[in-house]
Amino acid sequence: MKNTNKVFEFIVLIAIFIFSSAACFGQSINNADELKKYLDSQPANSPDKPIKVTINTNDQMLKSIANVLRNAGKYVSLNLSGNSLTTIPDYTFIDIDAEEGCETLVSITLPNSVNSIGVYAFGGCTNLISITIPNSVKSIGECAFIVCENLASVTIGNSVTGIGKGTFAGCESLKSINIPDNITNIGEQAFAACTSLTGVIIGNGVTSIGIGAFAGCTSLKNITIPDSVTSLGEQAFAGCTSLTSIIIGNGVTCIDSGKASYGVFYNCTSLTSVTIGKGVTSIGSNAFYNCNSLTSVTFQGTISSNNFDKNAFHWISFENNTLYSWNTDLRTKYLAGGIGTYTRPNGESETWTKK
Repeated sequence: MKNTNKVFEFIVLIAIFIFSSAACFGQSINNADELKKYLDSQPANSPDKPIKVTINTNDQMLKSIANVLRNAGKYVSLNLSGNSLTTIPDYTFIDIDAEEGCETLVSITLPNSVNSIGVYAFGGCTNLISITIPNSVKSIGECAFIVCENLASVTIGNSVTGIGKGTFAGCESLKSINIPDNITNIGEQAFAACTSLTGVIIGNGVTSIGIGAFAGCTSLKNITIPDSVTSLGEQAFAGCTSLTSIIIGNGVTCIDSGKASYGVFYNCTSLTSVTIGKGVTSIGSNAFYNCNSLTSVTFQGTISSNNFDKNAFHWISFENNTLYSWNTDLRTKYLAGGIGTYTRPNGESETWTKK
């Protein structure tokens, strides 16, 4: 009798496990037709109550699955774990001709077999909340998550070597990002207009930060550019109006505007403190354009007069319907005083003094 009871208990446990697994991973689907029929049979829902679906698919079938999701009108949490997918192809969840993303995709679990995420793969998935990029992924295509405006959490695996052009541009809900040491380059406009981004940790493997990489990140508070970075793109932090502190590592050699009208830190109007690493030998025109809250600038290296543009710290103000434009005497004071920290009291005086 005791053995019979144990067998019964074991069967009950198995049943509970099966039930809980189904509840956790949702309905198991084998193809796009099955998915459409299943979603059609479900009641209307909201992003906070997505339909959980597990898809058994492959590289060839994934786009047809995505097409069903985009047109189903039901919000879905998609589980792809357990599949042997090797890639999330270009334009998987976006109709690029209609410029319409998969607004019904709320979350997705990727299998560890995926080694690449294609161009615009999740572009316009405006209700996608979070994603973990598996360690198996080595490359992420341009604009892969562009305008995923509800994407609040991103974890980047340790095999990715670069963040492409516009990858997370317009992800307005993204609050922080940790860029691991395995990343070597941050592409043009990679995080542009991520307006909720308050904190960024740039790994010690990053060597280049592209043009406009963090432009328009209006909530970003401070940034440390590690010594590994040798290339800092024009307008990389332009319009970061909440940025108060910058430390530029020793690997950067040039802070310039290049062919652009405005420089790397254009219009960082809250910026009060800057440390310029000893590797910097050139500061170009408008590099710190309109950073008129600056009260402390530390120069750790030597910059010649020919390589220190007279408009590097060009500031403007608009008062009583009149636009005022001027250069402070910081360049003159540095060329006379050399390496050190230069300050001006409370940001009121236009005259800088070496500590």
